[in-house]
Amino acid sequence: MAYTPKLNHIAGACALLFCINSQTFAQSETLLSPVVVTGEKGTGYVAKGAMIGGPGGTEEVELKDAPASISVISRDLLDDRQVKLISEAVRTDASVGDYYATLGYYENLSIRGFSLDPATSYRMNGMSLTGEQNFAFENKERVEILKGVSAMQAGASSPGGIVNFVTKRPKDVMSATVGTGERGTEYMAADFGTFLNKEKSLGIRINAAHENMKPFVKNAKGTRNFVSLAADAKLSNKTLAQFDIEYQDRSQIGVSGLMLLGDAADGNDRRVPTGIPADIQLNRYSWVLPTEIKSLNTGLKIDHELNDNNRIFFHLSRSEVKINDRQAYPYGTSGTGTFSSEGNFSVMDFRSENELRRNDQVQAGLSSKFNVGSVEHNLKYGASILKRNIFQGQAAYYTADLPDNIYSLNSQVLPNTGPIGPQTKTLDHQQNSLFIQDNMKLNDKLNLYLSTRFIELSDKSYSTSGNALGELKKNYLLPSIGATYKLNNKTTNYISYSEGVESGTRPIETSFRNAKPLKPRKTEQIEIGTRYTPTIDSMISATLFRATRANEYAIGDFDNFGAREEIKQDGKVVHTGVELAYAQKVTKRLSVTSSAMYLEAKQEGASIAAMNGSQAIGIPNWRAVMFADYQLPQVEKMSVQGGWTYVSSKPVTLDESLSVPGYHKFDAGLRYVDKVGTSKATYRLFVENLFDKFYWRDVSQTYGSNTLYPGTPRIFRATATFDF
Repeated sequence: MAYTPKLNHIAGACALLFCINSQTFAQSETLLSPVVVTGEKGTGYVAKGAMIGGPGGTEEVELKDAPASISVISRDLLDDRQVKLISEAVRTDASVGDYYATLGYYENLSIRGFSLDPATSYRMNGMSLTGEQNFAFENKERVEILKGVSAMQAGASSPGGIVNFVTKRPKDVMSATVGTGERGTEYMAADFGTFLNKEKSLGIRINAAHENMKPFVKNAKGTRNFVSLAADAKLSNKTLAQFDIEYQDRSQIGVSGLMLLGDAADGNDRRVPTGIPADIQLNRYSWVLPTEIKSLNTGLKIDHELNDNNRIFFHLSRSEVKINDRQAYPYGTSGTGTFSSEGNFSVMDFRSENELRRNDQVQAGLSSKFNVGSVEHNLKYGASILKRNIFQGQAAYYTADLPDNIYSLNSQVLPNTGPIGPQTKTLDHQQNSLFIQDNMKLNDKLNLYLSTRFIELSDKSYSTSGNALGELKKNYLLPSIGATYKLNNKTTNYISYSEGVESGTRPIETSFRNAKPLKPRKTEQIEIGTRYTPTIDSMISATLFRATRANEYAIGDFDNFGAREEIKQDGKVVHTGVELAYAQKVTKRLSVTSSAMYLEAKQEGASIAAMNGSQAIGIPNWRAVMFADYQLPQVEKMSVQGGWTYVSSKPVTLDESLSVPGYHKFDAGLRYVDKVGTSKATYRLFVENLFDKFYWRDVSQTYGSNTLYPGTPRIFRATATFDF
């Protein structure tokens, strides 16, 4: 079902996958002379560089020279698509998918088929963010995605990669945005920046937003308030300090996923639900409270030049999230991992109050440039300490008085909540690491990258009742080697080999019968790529990769049907794929961006024979996206946009016996630029899922069950932005 917004302003949404300003590199130049502005709007569609590509993840590198696959989502794209959630932002990259990205809760993603780790896979300006939050985009200049093993950038982390948010820097700006969409969402935002002295050595940037959320799911209303401050100070001719702080308070009724249908204990009669509306809300009872997520993220970066060839850096960050998690959680009848054949399900009254997650990181080091004979060395080395703590209370998790049915929803189900335990520490995690990379320029064509990261990984886990569950302290040496070769001034090839590690999974007490944390998993990855830049406004890239790590999945006890599942490590999974990306300003009026990925995620060596050779749950073989922006010659102030997304079928079960079908989705938009008095006015209209196609957006093993999430139906969003 489609919903039309109340606002009459017309605006547009284009997909500009790789748009960034060449001024982005100003921060990494040798001279630190006035505070610089990065990522100006409207300067092109092709990314030239990314902060997250360098060792330590905080230094700008040129994409054409990086021995890794990196994509950049520009401010233009975030504006034109009117992005509010991370799952919406990454839909322009075929290598990225949802992984338990449910509406009304914090979202998670997968890259190259590997789910990201909320503890370590998200960054702001290269420093750690707590992933259990809804990221705000009002103060973000761009989003960077590094695909694959990221030990050099993030230490122990998911082999899928990392997502880095680069914040807006101070400049002279004053703008206001109003918007609406879906069922009448009300949105307001302001962006203000200025320099506080005539030398422009001290500047600030303030962003704020308020949103009354009325999404396409009727019973999922919420509110959001956001404010941020960025400050840049040139402390001396050679010292630059950059400070960021952002706060968001978000409250929204969550939207639950669905499970497979079936009654048989052996699972042989399982099937995918049909006849389900995209806006179905199983979590709609009057007694359900909204999930509240309050996040506070801060960061400080100080860079000082010792001389022309040596620079020291000191970076500090804290990310803290407080959550009141409330949900009428639908679960299988009789405690099973499936709804009944008729669509019946049990209703769990789940409440977990006063959850606290905190990431603290400090990083310091030195960058040096020197020659040894004819070889130019660019050496960077440093140390990093990351500390993560989680505090939780024992959750209330009880079956409500009556079951319900997905085809005839019963609003009379009553709650059944027990006592909530006091807050206690459930995780004490720390990574102490040393990293070093030497980029050796052997000649005008060949660069060699040698790097390694030494990690001391420490984990202590506790139950919500305070009992010790497990303790780990182990050291890892994670090498990486890569080389780039310039065939000519337009084509660069690269090859790399990397090793990574991630902390062991902590089974959730209320979902699994095993509580002891699993052991860490190592990953080995090899990657080969090429980049071709026929013009200054274009980039074409192709990447082949293969990554291997231990497999992990949830499995039920069919001999004791109704028992909770167990999460276990068994065998391995091998992800082999190819990525293609193309971005070009084809003509003065036409820009095209697109990407595609083919991925085989095969399970091997499992004790369940039917799993071996099967594609892993929720991972399609094919993803492809394409977007185009065209400025009309007849109406110079107007641009039209069109987008296409294709995702092939995805397995729902471990043995690939059940899958959800693939789908094509089309989006469209308009952008109109005019003047209101002396102010520039930009009106945007974006229509997602133009033909109102039903599709399964996300399939994953969530809390021990095979969970399915419908995709967004046709929705409209409109904004008007005024630059004063």
